Amino acid sequence: MTPGRWRARVIVAVVAVSLTAACGGGGGSDDPGAVASGGSGCIPASDPLVAAARQEGTVVMSGPPDANVRQKLPAAFEEAYGVPVDYIGTGGSDNAARLRSERQAGIYSQDVFLGGGETMANTYAASNWLAPLTDVLPADTLAGAQWRGGKVPFVDPNSRILKISEYVALPLVINTDLVKPGEISTWKDLLDPKWRGKIAMIDPRRSGGAVYNVGMFLADAGYGESFVQQLYHDQQPVLLTESRQGVDDVARGKYPIGIAFGQADVDTAMADKLPIEVVVPDLLQVTSGFGFLAVADKMPHPNAGKLLASWLACQGGNAVWNDAYGSISTRTDVTPAADTPKWQVPDPAVKYFNASSWEFLSGGRNAATEKVKSVIGAG
Repeated sequence: MTPGRWRARVIVAVVAVSLTAACGGGGGSDDPGAVASGGSGCIPASDPLVAAARQEGTVVMSGPPDANVRQKLPAAFEEAYGVPVDYIGTGGSDNAARLRSERQAGIYSQDVFLGGGETMANTYAASNWLAPLTDVLPADTLAGAQWRGGKVPFVDPNSRILKISEYVALPLVINTDLVKPGEISTWKDLLDPKWRGKIAMIDPRRSGGAVYNVGMFLADAGYGESFVQQLYHDQQPVLLTESRQGVDDVARGKYPIGIAFGQADVDTAMADKLPIEVVVPDLLQVTSGFGFLAVADKMPHPNAGKLLASWLACQGGNAVWNDAYGSISTRTDVTPAADTPKWQVPDPAVKYFNASSWEFLSGGRNAATEKVKSVIGAG
């Protein structure tokens, strides 16, 4: 679930410059593997790595099946460095199956990955398909000062997965014709008997982010297993498989409350002036969608792969990615647009449930899934 693209476009927090200039500046090196970069963390076009990447002819990356990303990101990278991008837009599980089949046949086709945390942690990293990004990224990209929180946001202990996007996940939505202002301010307000059978939610047993709410409740002492039992079983929620349909159902008044819908679908409904409103309750989570960056341990285009990964992590490329994907950067020098809702931007003063943590991705998510299955059935 990503923030709405019409709201969460990002801007580089410096004077506007061209893409090539944003990736320029600084000196070069005689060794293509010893990358240099300018103050933005972007490798300059004069660096020998760029010439080596051009000699390889292309770079192959997989990312979200998003038309906006497919259109904008490869074009911007080629404009900056003159290296074409073969972009594979696909879901994480589908790409994982493809990679597993290829690797069993001794084929290594992809250089760079942008994917979801679950697939990155439990398939790519668990299968040892990834190389440490500390061997790939420029030194100043690995400096904590350029990242929110003052620390490079590696997800795993071996620095193979970098979080280049992070946002507060959409909590819940209401139909404003059916729910009074202030009637729901905490998640526990959903336990009112009047809402029994009237809460629509994306099925948390399915692959995706709906189960992250379960993990959030289980991790909070004020909620815990009893709340999960009450909300997911006793309140008899209506389980859905499609966010867009769920948003339409809430907007039309079929259900007064919706949980775990996609932000883009909600934004579209709100832009169309439908009676939908986001409610920000007492517990919130941060997540990243497809905003996890990694590189293959055996890149077919090692120089171009290193260049693309470095660009996605640097100021210029990171801004292009987050703008195209409609997300929020983890870099300090790439900021959301002024009209981004305040609650969507992670606040260092707020304690969020971190759905992008290694602990949750590598174990807690599965535990949350099993718990909710025990409550509502395996499905």
